[in-house]
Parts: sequence; C-alpha cells; structure tokens
Amino acid sequence: MKLEVVVAETFHISQDSIKDELALQNIPAWDSMTHIVLIMRIEEVWNIQFSGDEIADMKTVGDARRVILSHGGLA
Repeated sequence: MKLEVVVAETFHISQDSIKDELALQNIPAWDSMTHIVLIMRIEEVWNIQFSGDEIADMKTVGDARRVILSHGGLA
C-alpha cells in the first residue's frame, strides 16, 4: 500500500492533493487524534514501531515517508 492511500483514507482527502511537502497540520481533518490514527495505521500497514521522537518529528507527509523508509519499508 502507498502512503498516499493511508493518508487519504485517514484524513478523508483526495490522494491527488497529497505531496511530500504537505504539512499534516494543514489538512483540515488533522488533529491530535487523527495524527495518532495515522501513526497506528502506518505501523499496522508497514509492520513497524515508531519511537516517540519519530512520532513527534513527523510533521509532513515526506517526514512520514522518510521514517517508513528508515525502517526498511516502501512508501
């Protein structure tokens, strides 16, 4: 599964609007709860476990992609 699909499903937005530079806080549906839902969904799909620092540093779609890649996943 692609990261764009997970982000689109989590925030109920179009995949076409999702770019690496998109800041999660700029997504209208973003709040602290949906951020956690996104983290849990990514961990589930890619079978990885994020550290607290990785979660805190995840501010853009590109940040999420880099963390997934650092865990050996393909995003």
